[in-house]
Amino acid sequence: MYNLPGPKSSELWDLDQNYVIAGRSNIADKVHLVFERGKGVKIYDTDGNEYLDFSAGILTACTGHCHPHLVKKLQEQLEKLWHVYAFPTPQRHELCRQLTEITPEGIDTFAFYCEGSITVEAALRAASSYTKSWAYAAMTHSYHGRTLLTRSLGTHLLPKKFGPTVSATHLHYPYCYRCPFKMKYPQCSLACIESAGDLLQSGTTEKHAAVIFEPIVGAGGIIVPPQDAWKRLAEICREKDMLVIADEVLTGVGRTGKFLAIEHFGVKPDITTFGKGLGSGFPVMVVAGKKEILSASPFGEAGGGGSSTSFGGNALSTAAALGTIEVMEQEKLLDNATRLGEEIKQRIGDWPEKFRIVGDVRGMGLLWGIELVKDKKTKEPDQNSWESIYEICLSNGVRLVPNRICPPLTITAEQLHHGLDIIEDAIRKVERA
Repeated sequence: MYNLPGPKSSELWDLDQNYVIAGRSNIADKVHLVFERGKGVKIYDTDGNEYLDFSAGILTACTGHCHPHLVKKLQEQLEKLWHVYAFPTPQRHELCRQLTEITPEGIDTFAFYCEGSITVEAALRAASSYTKSWAYAAMTHSYHGRTLLTRSLGTHLLPKKFGPTVSATHLHYPYCYRCPFKMKYPQCSLACIESAGDLLQSGTTEKHAAVIFEPIVGAGGIIVPPQDAWKRLAEICREKDMLVIADEVLTGVGRTGKFLAIEHFGVKPDITTFGKGLGSGFPVMVVAGKKEILSASPFGEAGGGGSSTSFGGNALSTAAALGTIEVMEQEKLLDNATRLGEEIKQRIGDWPEKFRIVGDVRGMGLLWGIELVKDKKTKEPDQNSWESIYEICLSNGVRLVPNRICPPLTITAEQLHHGLDIIEDAIRKVERA
């Protein structure tokens, strides 16, 4: 067990605080660690302590840390060219070609960015350019970013102290563990989704351009909806001439065992966003969709600036994305995610019965959530226990994001079960305390 933070981490943390605001992340501010290197599934702090990275950076280290193939690809590109703004590079069309082969049918056009919120906003600009409407529908419990527009879409998680937001119609996310209608699936007949028609009708006097949703909720607690939920939502929205946008910034790039999570639900989105894992740590975000939609003016207009961005699609990020896709194919990482996802299901599926504070577990592939509660009947959330579990896991060599299990797709079964042993022991200790 480590005594954290170590002296070097403490010293460097204090130096850092002279310049950087504290509001970065509660998982960083909780234990003052400074990390200096990573290799594969493991990361190391400045005191030499080793950790299994069960958060994959923040779901960004798809192929682990400093994968040799990625290091080689980036070294080669470093000696050639870094950045030329909007001009093509020899590799960009190849990246796009490969993306058309691994994304759902109909996706054939791409725009590149560096950050999730900006990418989501670009997707909405594209939708409005095509539909000539500027009202949007989103889902409860979702998270789409921290800009004015994106936090208006996902109001559940962010502090109200940020002030006013823009108008958006919010539909009920199919969150079966906390059903707003107090019903059970499938007897409910998807009442949450069926309510979308009325909510869209009463939500605004304007015509909605699009509905945007996370196929599996990420930051809101890894919520997996019923299999038929998104097909029905897409039917309702398309009857109203709305575009369907799947926000896969967190769930995409193989995390669930398919390249995009929406593939599990049999829906072909008009537009999708993805990217957290695409650059294996380098910033690569993508708006992807049909050419007819993404080329609409002003978003797709040459010189209009509707899709322009300073750093999106730069040569280094493109090389990282190509390298990531190559590693995913060569090492069969989608198969690994699917196989280990089943092992996680078998391993933690009975935790709600085994532990008093575990209310629910759910997930797919290498993306799982553990919901802690103070009381099984009231389902009152228990964030304090998660903070204690997080600290215990760190002290025993596992870094995670509270309420999530999301290691790199390169993790082995042995590493996975070792990490789960530590998490299970931490839950047991906190429950006894």
